[in-house]
Amino acid sequence: MCSSCFARKFRCNTKRINRVAATRRLIAFIDLCDNDAVMSKRTKAQSELLNLVHGRNYAPSIRGAMQREIFEHMLLNSSNVNSANFDVISAADLGTLFQVTDELFFGGVITRYVETNFNKPLTFRLSTRMTTAGGTTTMTSPGPRRDTEFEIAIATTPLFGTFQIESQAKVGGVVCHTRLEALQRIMEHEVIHLVELLATDDSNCQAKRFRNWVRNYFGHRESNHQLLTPRDIARKQMGIRCGDSVTFRIKGDRYLGTVNRITKRATVLVKDPAGTPYTDGERYAKFYVPLKMLKRA
Repeated sequence: MCSSCFARKFRCNTKRINRVAATRRLIAFIDLCDNDAVMSKRTKAQSELLNLVHGRNYAPSIRGAMQREIFEHMLLNSSNVNSANFDVISAADLGTLFQVTDELFFGGVITRYVETNFNKPLTFRLSTRMTTAGGTTTMTSPGPRRDTEFEIAIATTPLFGTFQIESQAKVGGVVCHTRLEALQRIMEHEVIHLVELLATDDSNCQAKRFRNWVRNYFGHRESNHQLLTPRDIARKQMGIRCGDSVTFRIKGDRYLGTVNRITKRATVLVKDPAGTPYTDGERYAKFYVPLKMLKRA
């Protein structure tokens, strides 16, 4: 190939490369503009939601009437929640409770906001693994192949365990006499978490704004609950605490150990020469034992 032909070919390749690069920059710019437009639209929507929620304060009589209406609605319309101290509940019941709470207290604004601004619907879940928290509200951040998602989960262990032993318990500083009342207070707490996440992308139930909202809307005076955890139940029913010596049987063999942790089961450490070394200089085998199988040594 002569030098002039080579030069022409080089110039053509250079122009083609420059066109490809320019096209890519244009696409990136358009995507950036689209993302900026989406973010601008969402930021505006967040400001509107924040302004709508902020400053509202229900009188105790009105708030109480709406909470009683929700209570009665659940009893009449749920196939599972057929009594104030129901024994069975489903994720669909959580969805119903949220929808009625949203409709009465927020005019359905939360549901419409999620439907308008996000591709994935709000989801609900019952958690058997949570043993100390009453519930959680989570926002899954978007990724290259993932949309933003919101989920409200309610812990079943403290909710069901408490009213098998106690006749009342405080949730959010409000005395609850039934399992359904406690569930309502937990859902109300999580609803405020959700509103904060939607409006600000962050939520903190110890912060002033959260405390104001949960008090103005639902009358909560605290941001915690006094439902019984498995540790409380073990102490009240069996007199067993972490650090106590206990015995249990597995396949006919009797073991003597120390309670190290209590969740849905007790973690019991049994001295074993072949076990894992611990900081006290001893070696232990670890057993996960149902609470009902334990006896104080």
